[in-house]
Amino acid sequence: MKKILIYEYITGGGLLNEDLTSSLMNEANMITASINDCCHKSKYFTHNSFRDYRLSGKNDKEFIILRDNSKIYDLEFLREYDYVLPVLPEIDMELYEYVKYLEEHGINAVISNSDTIKICSDKLKFYKYCKKYSLPSINTYEKYNNSLKNKLVMIKDRYGAGCSYNEVVKNTKNNGKIGNNKVIQPYINGDDFSISIYFTKKNFKVLTVNKQIIEYRNNKARLQSIIVNIKHNSYLKIISLISSIKNIFPGLYGFVGVDIIVNEDAIFLVEINPRLTTSFIGIYDTIGINIIDLISSKKVLKNIISGKKYYIHNYD
Repeated sequence: MKKILIYEYITGGGLLNEDLTSSLMNEANMITASINDCCHKSKYFTHNSFRDYRLSGKNDKEFIILRDNSKIYDLEFLREYDYVLPVLPEIDMELYEYVKYLEEHGINAVISNSDTIKICSDKLKFYKYCKKYSLPSINTYEKYNNSLKNKLVMIKDRYGAGCSYNEVVKNTKNNGKIGNNKVIQPYINGDDFSISIYFTKKNFKVLTVNKQIIEYRNNKARLQSIIVNIKHNSYLKIISLISSIKNIFPGLYGFVGVDIIVNEDAIFLVEINPRLTTSFIGIYDTIGINIIDLISSKKVLKNIISGKKYYIHNYD
């Protein structure tokens, strides 16, 4: 049996010096519970998980209780594991900084490389990179411009994760900045989906296509729920898009979530999340794949046809 260490940022000590009332806490708890469940069922792994001392589960023998973050960066300790699985948000480049640290010290992490994470964590840089290689992403700007005049636009956190800040407004301005670390995009009307994928060094496996239910309150968007493992008429186009993404982002590795908007026959690439995302929670219950075992399995994954769906409600 191999050993894997799970570091989920919100529940695993990333907020030790902050209040625990993060808007991502519910999502983080679900992800942590799902990963631990998969580890318990694993054929190949034993595991440990970092755990903030203020949270429940102190008596769970797999939890490593943290009162400071020294263990998170303890290289001697990290090298006791065959793999480290970091699940950190892209906000403030947290994921990039930690993966860069692991790379510099030769820690074997199940995660995309830091150069790829750096591009995917910055919406403006991501758009420019996609445009360079003709990926169908959404036009992204640092300030208002004439092409957006009198149109609905989305204002987003430049370095945000998911719907950390997504506001829909009608652009009546011709110029000017939109605020620090914000970007502006034309509002794309369509259906929102995420794709759960496992990338190896040479290939990829699309696990599920998932419907995202986006809720708007006071013009602010938030991910209300997810339906995991839906059938989609554009499946072959989606596979083609992921194949292009693999070629253009060869540093993608491990668990990756790709967000898209589908408008009739057009597919718009919203973002690439170079980490394990909420949608992975439903993989085992829908297609019967233990995501943790994907890390060690040498078998070629066959397409699994399953009509099972899994509903994730993202907020209490």
